[in-house]
Amino acid sequence: MVEIKKIMVNIQFDSASLRAVELAKDLAQKYNSQLVVFHEIVDVYMMKKVAVSFGMPVPPDLEEKSKKSATSKIEDLLNDFNGEKKIIVDISGRVEDTLPKFVQEEKPDLLILTDEYEYVAKKVNVNTLIVK
Repeated sequence: MVEIKKIMVNIQFDSASLRAVELAKDLAQKYNSQLVVFHEIVDVYMMKKVAVSFGMPVPPDLEEKSKKSATSKIEDLLNDFNGEKKIIVDISGRVEDTLPKFVQEEKPDLLILTDEYEYVAKKVNVNTLIVK
């Protein structure tokens, strides 16, 4: 039998990634795996980037509030998951750039992505399941 100790899933709160999270929860339950949920807040990253280029101020608590809000939404989605879990919310770039870095750090046995981010699978050396 295949041993899957850690499953990582990317969520961007669209319908496909919500399906991916449900699949990841089911597999993590079945294999008694740790579930790592990764979310990159691209909107805040882009807002900060644009604000800096125009010399506009960014609210000082924008990142903290955005991370807290996203974490709360993810916790709600994982409410029915009883296994070990870890939530990573990042605001440092675009998913295609940051996800490979976090995959390398977390070293999951299985990565679950939506077809929107299928091309990221080429940037990581891990078994990947694509959800449509």
